Amino acid sequence: MRLPLNRQLHLVLLVLLYGPALAGEIPGLPAGLPPFIERDLELNFSNDFLGRGGSVDDFRTQQITLMARFGERWMALVDHSILTLHDEFAPGRTDQLAASVGYFLIRDGDDKLTNSVAIGAGLRAIGEFDGEAMQNGFHRLIGSEVENLPYTGTDKTAATVWIDVEHYQQFYQPSGNGWSGGWRAGYWLRANSLLTTDGQWDGSAAAFIVASRNTIDVWLGLRRDFRTGHDDPVLRETAAAEEDLAVVLGARFGALVIETVQQTSNGASYGQLRLVSSGYRSNRQPNPPTRYGVEFGFLLPDIHVQLSGRMRTGWDSTLGPLWPGSIVAELRYGEPQYRDNTAAYVQSKQIGLGLEWSRPLARNNSWIEWYGTIGAAWRNEQVVGDGILAGERSESASRAVLTLGSGLRFAAAEFGSHWRLRIQTGISAWLPVSDANVSFAGEAFNIQKPTVGLLLGITIDSLRIR
Repeated sequence: MRLPLNRQLHLVLLVLLYGPALAGEIPGLPAGLPPFIERDLELNFSNDFLGRGGSVDDFRTQQITLMARFGERWMALVDHSILTLHDEFAPGRTDQLAASVGYFLIRDGDDKLTNSVAIGAGLRAIGEFDGEAMQNGFHRLIGSEVENLPYTGTDKTAATVWIDVEHYQQFYQPSGNGWSGGWRAGYWLRANSLLTTDGQWDGSAAAFIVASRNTIDVWLGLRRDFRTGHDDPVLRETAAAEEDLAVVLGARFGALVIETVQQTSNGASYGQLRLVSSGYRSNRQPNPPTRYGVEFGFLLPDIHVQLSGRMRTGWDSTLGPLWPGSIVAELRYGEPQYRDNTAAYVQSKQIGLGLEWSRPLARNNSWIEWYGTIGAAWRNEQVVGDGILAGERSESASRAVLTLGSGLRFAAAEFGSHWRLRIQTGISAWLPVSDANVSFAGEAFNIQKPTVGLLLGITIDSLRIR
């Protein structure tokens, strides 16, 4: 049994396009996944679309985590969270940024019995990390209400240490293909704890029943979270909301993981979508050359949606056969917030054409591929209003821009011999030939500025058959 490609893409787009809302993973710790599932790379988006559908748009309103493993024992992760509090007397917001490196003291077993103990250390900061711009940029994309909340002013960084312990054991293995249809079952236990040098303690304990068949895993269980020592007012209220017993339901379909966490008392239910890849460990041989591909992603922190199409040129002889070239056409659209003004947004439209070169980082494994692009585009921008300036618009300004990009693609799933899903991370920049000054709400606004963004997304490739 395998979820069709179009169904997987539909689920990905639904979760990514719905507005950022409530999430609750412990920043600085890897998200939970049955330990017999290898994950060399994971991109995690958390929001309340899979929680209670937006019933509470507060506390940890968005969380993005990128985790990677190195070799057999090491891992590293970066986590960005946006926290808000709509309080009648003390509304506010803050952002949380965490980074850590972990090491597996114990990591052994298979899909019948697995034990894992990981320890780690890192940094966790509270402050202004573009959370307001990211949240309101997403809200503008979907026509949702923007959030005008002041930052609390807290600005501090603490060191962290953590431990994560997991155990999985299979208790049922079918003897044939009878009523069970080849499904096997087991139990999964997990406990973790994170301490900071400024007195914060976050932890959780969980127990699940896991059913598995081929590349499908489904788990159901209970999770209890603990939070203490948080003094920032927004973080303190977020911690109180996240400290609860919750029912967890999750599923993995190959590279796609969906999980919903429904708390029993507080309002901090959330859901998350993850893309995972374990190709590093497979020692897969290089795929046939990519014939064409389609990419979908977000640019952060100035939120834009990017849709790209890529087609091989046949010009490989320019840099050799290891450097295939492609023609790339792309569309971008976004309404990022203008600086710290929550009533003004820069409506941006861009269409471009360029060239891309790519190559696997290892000759004997196509799991990870580097790419670089250069091109030209036409970009149109104008300032539009929201809130007290709703309906206001400036004149538009169009410019030719130079586009540059570079990053990595990680093979995540294959569909027969013709299609491949990859996770994409990178840097994208656009440089207009000149800036522009426009009049908006009686003031001059400077737009068409050079910008660099972080690109996170997916790519679907059609493979050329030799």
